[in-house]
Amino acid sequence: MKRIVLVAVLAALAVMQSAAHPHVFIQAQLEFVFDGDACLGFWQEWTFDAVFSMELRYKFDQDRNGSFSKAEQEDIHDGAFSNLRRYGFYTLLRKGTVRASPTAVENFSARLVNDRAVYRFFVPLDGKEYAGGFSVAVFDTTYYSAVQYTDILATAEQRRAGSPIPVFSRQVDKRYPVYYNPMGGAQDMTTYKAPAPGLQTVYPEEILVQFN
Repeated sequence: MKRIVLVAVLAALAVMQSAAHPHVFIQAQLEFVFDGDACLGFWQEWTFDAVFSMELRYKFDQDRNGSFSKAEQEDIHDGAFSNLRRYGFYTLLRKGTVRASPTAVENFSARLVNDRAVYRFFVPLDGKEYAGGFSVAVFDTTYYSAVQYTDILATAEQRRAGSPIPVFSRQVDKRYPVYYNPMGGAQDMTTYKAPAPGLQTVYPEEILVQFN
């Protein structure tokens, strides 16, 4: 059985190696936490494609029981997830014209749902800094991973009784283009900051958080 799984993983990885960018596909859903109009942070839940899920399962589900134990989740955090700090955890925050990415996140967990790997983690925010309207884009600026939002764009928890719930919408922000090499190999996570021959352009899709 282990040999069959290994062959399947190696075959899938070979396809990834030969394919053009992007190589990993993520479905993201956000859950915001508010105190009045101040955002305290938001949960992100990422569901990965079948190939990357298979890779994570083969590498980290050491007891082959179809789930990630607490120790295995810690291994995933240290061996895979923590590296995303270099890329702002694929999270772009915008208040007005100022963009930023978190330098740390909290409460990471990983699980398997119908053979798909799912990450869940919390992005803490300074509520006063992110009061009123702002935007969030879940986007890999190297375009190694392509992110798509779920049909339920986002949800919100309001902790202050009587305060309104924000309205969520989406837009493509063309002020901040991302350039990538469409033929980059599976190890290519280069961030290109300017257009160049052979590069293509993609734009982050933002979730707008607004109060009526």
